[in-house]
Amino acid sequence: MALMATGSLTSLETVGLAIRRSLLRRALRNGCLVALGFEIVIAACSAHGVAKKAPDSGSTVDSGGVTTEGGEAGFGGSAGTTLVGVGGIVDTGGSSSTPVIVTLSSGLANPDAIVVDAASAYWTNYNDGTVMKAPLGGGAATVLASGQSGPGGIAVDSTNVYWINTGSYKGTDGAVMSVPLGGGTVTALASVQCFPTAIAVDATNIYWTNGCTNDWVGLTDGTVMKLALNADTPIALVSGQTYPHAIAVDASNVYWVAGTASYDTGSVMKVPLGGGAPVTLATGSHEPSSVAVGTTDVYWGSITGAAVMKRSLAGDTITTLASGRSVYSIAVDAESVYWTTGPSGDVMQVPLSGGPVTILASGQADTAGIAVDATSVYWTCRGVFDSHGAFVNYSGAVMKVSLK
Repeated sequence: MALMATGSLTSLETVGLAIRRSLLRRALRNGCLVALGFEIVIAACSAHGVAKKAPDSGSTVDSGGVTTEGGEAGFGGSAGTTLVGVGGIVDTGGSSSTPVIVTLSSGLANPDAIVVDAASAYWTNYNDGTVMKAPLGGGAATVLASGQSGPGGIAVDSTNVYWINTGSYKGTDGAVMSVPLGGGTVTALASVQCFPTAIAVDATNIYWTNGCTNDWVGLTDGTVMKLALNADTPIALVSGQTYPHAIAVDASNVYWVAGTASYDTGSVMKVPLGGGAPVTLATGSHEPSSVAVGTTDVYWGSITGAAVMKRSLAGDTITTLASGRSVYSIAVDAESVYWTTGPSGDVMQVPLSGGPVTILASGQADTAGIAVDATSVYWTCRGVFDSHGAFVNYSGAVMKVSLK
């Protein structure tokens, strides 16, 4: 599989379009459950990274994660189940060729966004303010940065790791940060940002969304930002947006999803890399959560709409690739779209052209960020709840399943 550009959901706590998801995610972080009008499924997991297997399901191994205070927890699940078309589930059963799910790192404090390069996986841990990496082949995880204020979206290039600090709710203390791939000095590239939510990078620039929420009347104080890698002052590519979040770039445009004042619907947008008038690619999507772009199409997912959609970059045809499961984060390669389903604990796959929807992993502990490379899919699990319904900190993990 050839690697394509991806974009995924990051830590979000705001009103507007994503208010229900924001409350849920805040509940997960703060160790409480709230009734939000949709089902919350808590996945079971076992210690030491070995999951309880359903009959004929895939196996899980632990590649040696890190353990911090609060103990060790690993996550796994079953594979070999396929959703046929956009509907019912047919259990195909496991086999000797069923992909093995591997724990790259465990004992994490609410891991969120994830990205990979040729050597490592990189992710943010929202609850304890750390940015970490681990070898793709397994091994000890390394802390690249600590003491961060709500680290969320993450991106990587050949020299640095970039992430956003969301800061305080509705505040202007958010920031865009970087650190060398091998660790070292942590640098604030842009400060005084109003609740940044997602980040992307190309060969010359960093791009991010500022969700903001101070305009309680119109909810139109969000921006899409850009900063040249060799510059100090960011510029706003687009302003007047209603809670922009999730971001992806290709050679021509920046893509993001935005909300509406009605809270439960949203739009998929784009703007040229150099700026200009924003273009609406799709409207009416129910709580769009994430966006990714390939060579011929732009893809997005929705939470309450529970669908994966695409639109041709060359036309206006919109296609539903899958439905029936909430979509929290999304990634694409040359063959498929991949996504996580949040509290329901699944990792899913569908061909770019549509067809059978495969469950790559289930029974995961609240799947969040997702990334893909030429051989494997990687995702974060936020963690589990105890018998009293309280969120168990340091119960998150970073997972991997090899496809080839």
